[in-house]
Amino acid sequence: MKQKEQLISHIEKEREILNGLLSSGAKVEEVYRQSLIVDRLIEQYMMAE
Repeated sequence: MKQKEQLISHIEKEREILNGLLSSGAKVEEVYRQSLIVDRLIEQYMMAE
């Protein structure tokens, strides 16, 4: 269970970064790269036991 809790925390942190990029009008490439990070973390969360 601890792994899932850590992943949740990490996902929240990375989503905050993504939201900041979106609100600041960052380049599409930066937003896309950050969204991939969030997606990978969510996949890890879904696979975690």
